[in-house]
Amino acid sequence: MIGQDRQQLLLAKTCLLASQILMENGSELSRIDDTVHYIANTYSEGNDDIQAYVTSTLIIITANDPTDEDMQPLVLVEQTSVKSINLTKIDEINRLSRSFVAHELTLKELYQELRKLRKQPMTSLTKANLGSFFLSSTLTYMAMHNVFNSLLAGIFGLLGMYGVTKLYNVLHRPFIGELIVAALITVAVRLIKLGTPLPEYNMIIIGALFPLLPGVQITTSINDIFDGNLISGPQRLLSALILTFTMVLGSLLVYTVWR
Repeated sequence: MIGQDRQQLLLAKTCLLASQILMENGSELSRIDDTVHYIANTYSEGNDDIQAYVTSTLIIITANDPTDEDMQPLVLVEQTSVKSINLTKIDEINRLSRSFVAHELTLKELYQELRKLRKQPMTSLTKANLGSFFLSSTLTYMAMHNVFNSLLAGIFGLLGMYGVTKLYNVLHRPFIGELIVAALITVAVRLIKLGTPLPEYNMIIIGALFPLLPGVQITTSINDIFDGNLISGPQRLLSALILTFTMVLGSLLVYTVWR
């Protein structure tokens, strides 16, 4: 009986850990529910004794003992939040859960692999910066067909991503880094414009800020709303819209002061 209780606890902890990793890396809630369902049913076919309640800030996993109706259910509660958009970790969760469903991993091995995965660092800052450079420069070139302007947008996009990351590590507050970076990029572009002709320089600013837009978060939040998650979906959507508004506000402040 004690062994069964330990296995039930391990199952609940495994479902909780998988849910945490998915939520922290920007997964939609329906994927989290499906992952918990697959893990629980693979451990015990037809197992409806593991239930998950997930919001964008809280995960609750409940586990009942089907052989003892008088026993109080096990409840695991964990605070969480979306720390980044990391599709690589989400894909790795999918791979591990499929391996467990195919009985290539035991429950204990799955739990250990999930612990290793969660300890892995977030997306490399160098890769994020380089990705921002190529995204900003490519989009600006497609809009303006000007190599110099596209290079400027790429450089400011790279510096913007670096600046937002460093400011968040120092301030530990959302939105402030985006506001400051948007204002600084706008000031820098306008200073360059004083000495060098920059036709349609607004496109450089837009291109530089584009990598910071929460596109995946908006898509995920709308998907959550359509799935009926009317708490987390609107909450994520509001957060994404505030982030977008913050960057617009940063640029508008510079345009208002520097006419």
